[in-house]
Amino acid sequence: MNAVTIAGPAGPLEAIVAPSQSGRWAVLCHPHSLYGGSMHDAVLDVVDDALAAKGCGRVRFNFRGVGTSAGRFDDGAGETEDLLAVCAWLAAEHAPATLWLAGYSFGASVAWRAHSRLANVERLILVAPPNAMLNLDDGVRPAMPVTVIAGDADPYCALAAFEAAPDAFDVRPIAGADHFFAGQWDALAAALADLPPS
Repeated sequence: MNAVTIAGPAGPLEAIVAPSQSGRWAVLCHPHSLYGGSMHDAVLDVVDDALAAKGCGRVRFNFRGVGTSAGRFDDGAGETEDLLAVCAWLAAEHAPATLWLAGYSFGASVAWRAHSRLANVERLILVAPPNAMLNLDDGVRPAMPVTVIAGDADPYCALAAFEAAPDAFDVRPIAGADHFFAGQWDALAAALADLPPS
């Protein structure tokens, strides 16, 4: 992957980019900045590998205040603007034929917040999305497919809320997995492996 710097709303954002073999791209969002989350997260490594196997180009970046990215934590609002800036950079630099957003934990909530402000997202991949940070009760459902992957022992992700709307969410529970997928990375990879190529 190549290191790049992307202009963000709070200053430069640190990122790494792997080129696309197919015109398909994915932007990956990391877990909570205040609890050690960064673009180098091990769960994101599993997601990255699965998307690479599909020929996707991938962009991983640090939200504001993480690594060498400028700014400070903004409770999801500023991080959503960071993601939108990364997607704008990707559109200008690589003109993706298709775009997926993927996020783990806090990063899943940021991807959820951003998708409605982007016109070309074809799929959302939400890994262990924390229900408290998603407004599922508003009844708004994305037009694109949304895959939700989480452990059934995850205290932060209540899968029942997603399973209650099967027309909107493709829910993939992992038996026994906690929020960090300890000992379950192969199961996480398997849950990602059969996503359609586009």
